[in-house]
Amino acid sequence: MEHLKRIQRDFFSRDTITVARELLGKYLIRIENHHNLIGKIIEVEAYLGSNDKACHSYNFRKTPRTEAMYKKPGTLYVYLIYGMYHCLNVITEPEGIPCAVLIRKLYPIKGIELMKERRNVKIGKNFKNLIDGPGKLCMAMDITRKKFNSRDSCSEDSELFFALEEPINSEKILRGKRIGIEYAEEDKDQLLRFWVEV
Repeated sequence: MEHLKRIQRDFFSRDTITVARELLGKYLIRIENHHNLIGKIIEVEAYLGSNDKACHSYNFRKTPRTEAMYKKPGTLYVYLIYGMYHCLNVITEPEGIPCAVLIRKLYPIKGIELMKERRNVKIGKNFKNLIDGPGKLCMAMDITRKKFNSRDSCSEDSELFFALEEPINSEKILRGKRIGIEYAEEDKDQLLRFWVEV
């Protein structure tokens, strides 16, 4: 895994749907105490900013919570749901256009024992359920708002970042509705969730 190369800003400074699809198969890396936790991204959701009623920045809403969404592409946006679970997003499009991609699921690659310990679960040889949800992956990789919200994943000193891998064949990418956004009126039906089977 030593060849993994940090994804740079120009990757994120593009159309959000394109970035979401192309993040599939890439790696999320958490550097911690001189070792790496690594997961392969296998499911994401795109949030299209001011025109998307499911997005926190709909109608250019700007609050202390959403401030990170207006920063440079590649910025991390971490927020809390239900008062207890963190969710990890990465900002897309040029700075000031508040769009993001939610990282929904990972497939664990490295640091599995520590992930299991943090999730307090006993999982056998099939690790698919270990970090297969936004809250699960943040818990397993110790991703919190306090530690990573508004951090720049493209910066060489960021301990949480994305890394390149071979692109996924577009024919293998599945598409459907986003999850848990019933409040978003007509936008709840947009097909902005993308995933690959592993």
